Amino acid sequence: MQEKFKICYLPLSKVNWTNDTLEAARANAVAFLKSLPGVEVIGGDKMLTLEDEAVEQLTEIEKQQPDLIITHFMTFSLGVVPPLYAQRLNVPVVLWSMKEPDPQGGRLQNNSFCAANMNAHHMWRLHIPYFHVHAEPGSDEAAQKLLQAIRVAKAMKELNRMRIGLVGGRVPGFYTSCCSEMLLRRKLGPEVKIITQHELFTTAETLTDEEVKEATDIILSDAPCHPTDGPKDGQLEKSARLFGAVKKLKDKFLVDTFAMRCWPEVILNDLYGIAVCSTLGHLTNHGMVTACEGDIYGAVMMRIAQTISNDMPFFCDLIVAEGEYGVAWHCGAAPCKLCKPGFQPNLRCSATVEGGGVKGVTNEFPLKPGRVTLARLGETRDGDNFRMLIATGDGLDTDLFVRGNPLKIKFDAGCDAVRNEVIYNGWEHHYALMYGDQAEALLDLCRNMNIEATVIR
Repeated sequence: MQEKFKICYLPLSKVNWTNDTLEAARANAVAFLKSLPGVEVIGGDKMLTLEDEAVEQLTEIEKQQPDLIITHFMTFSLGVVPPLYAQRLNVPVVLWSMKEPDPQGGRLQNNSFCAANMNAHHMWRLHIPYFHVHAEPGSDEAAQKLLQAIRVAKAMKELNRMRIGLVGGRVPGFYTSCCSEMLLRRKLGPEVKIITQHELFTTAETLTDEEVKEATDIILSDAPCHPTDGPKDGQLEKSARLFGAVKKLKDKFLVDTFAMRCWPEVILNDLYGIAVCSTLGHLTNHGMVTACEGDIYGAVMMRIAQTISNDMPFFCDLIVAEGEYGVAWHCGAAPCKLCKPGFQPNLRCSATVEGGGVKGVTNEFPLKPGRVTLARLGETRDGDNFRMLIATGDGLDTDLFVRGNPLKIKFDAGCDAVRNEVIYNGWEHHYALMYGDQAEALLDLCRNMNIEATVIR
């Protein structure tokens, strides 16, 4: 059962400023937060107006270990409470202010924004991660901004706890897949666990018949074999064995994400003998996010994309960056939940390995259209920090005009701007594609985790 994301809700006011309208707003906010899936709300049963009652409540809240604090400035309030809670609980904070009502008889009604302004200074000086929501309780704007803050806070928590299984290292010559383990762990949190290809292959070869059948059933539930170009000579079984082996290694090494050296060894007959593309897509499709070509930062970006977009990520290359649209593509490792509606995915032999049509397995289909965000996490030029590239656009209705998994993208800034940025600022050539315009959420994450952000839009 997935662990609930705990929110500490603090409705703050000044003594004698509370009224029926504000009490209704507090109750409305509590009801909204409790309606969110996978969320547990702590506190919020009454307004907090005095320091002593806030400190008394904090003692109990500490025991419940919340993941996020939402400070709701119903009126101007004591500046001591939000930083006290933030430091003691050591979690991000949402500063929620409301629009100021028209003065009645010249009397200031709430002064909510001023309270948020004051506390933003506290958070900034104390290096506490924070978000700002300025909207009325119950409004669509408030719901959207709160949900975005929650998704980003979840991604930050996941990064801090993330354990990546690196199977076999990076592929030859792909310096874009290099990783500084201690920089990653110190700056962002993820730990890298080294897993040898020998252990992967040995585990695959020693699966029981029942385990192989279970893995095969999962694979075929994703996509059938192509009638004329499907995997042959036991290649489907080998793919299933690798899928089952990674599932076992996940539990053995206590990891939640993978980056795999998917060539050349796995392709060689004397070592294993298949193209592993579709296996990586099946793993991602079934909750084990896996990046190709040993790209650890690519795997981290995929997990960020999954949490922030609440959809499957696509690990891809940018193969066209001119004219009216670009093309995001990879060789057949996309999760089939991203398949274009009405198109049937097929398990096929690779179009390129050993001249094509020889070795499976790839899972081929065009991706679904929709609003998309392309992003890349990588190191800064001197390798002392992290940076992120963010580009938004519209994923167009795309046919399988090239073998693998293509998606045409009409970038908001145009292909020339994207091409110039990735080339002249030396971005790595692997990206995570996520659905929806996630630029603002990614900027929130970058701001709170000290990641240098570049947005092309």
